[in-house]
Amino acid sequence: MDEIMILCPVTERRVSTGILIDQTSFDRLPKVVSKLKCPHCGGSHSWTVADAWLAAGLSSPNGYATT
Repeated sequence: MDEIMILCPVTERRVSTGILIDQTSFDRLPKVVSKLKCPHCGGSHSWTVADAWLAAGLSSPNGYATT
């Protein structure tokens, strides 16, 4: 199991969605819009699976480093 991560568009820091999932299940997620309150900027961010990655990966889908 791994955490689903997104990127804060304000700070460009990675944010955990708090969701634990395996790669197979992650690959099957539908493209629905989810929201979370960002611990870095305090804003509310909307995201879909297209914006997310698993924390074990080396970088986000847009190429930003995850560290």
